[in-house]
Amino acid sequence: MDLSPPPLCLRRRVEFSQTDAAGLAHFSTFFFFMEAAEAELFRGLDLPLLQKGAEAATGFPRSDVQCRFRRPLAFGDLVETRLSLREVTTRRLHYGFLFLNEAGKRVATGTMTTVFARRERGGELAAADLPASWQELFAEWMKAAAIND
Repeated sequence: MDLSPPPLCLRRRVEFSQTDAAGLAHFSTFFFFMEAAEAELFRGLDLPLLQKGAEAATGFPRSDVQCRFRRPLAFGDLVETRLSLREVTTRRLHYGFLFLNEAGKRVATGTMTTVFARRERGGELAAADLPASWQELFAEWMKAAAIND
């Protein structure tokens, strides 16, 4: 596992393309930040977020995503996204997110639930069980989070 101890933190600047006409971060930007943190978690655990094979494909479609905004971010602002893994079931991952500005003030909070899914060649997308080895890795990471709290 090549990942810093939980919570996973990403720091980025708000890009011009992520702002609205008032120069503030568009609400959808926070969802991109969530997905970037999720991808970093998978990279750090050396797990594929998406797999495409000749006969089947697997991935993690979102079943629920929420974000609550507290303070605005503007073009050029530095934002820290903290990801925590709140729950792992045989088929779902439930994340929590905290967004902080450069002064360390809470900008927003969010949650995202994903479902491990498989699509057989020519078939429909259906929920599937996470491989047991993946469940163990996620459980280890969650345990490390509890220790670092």
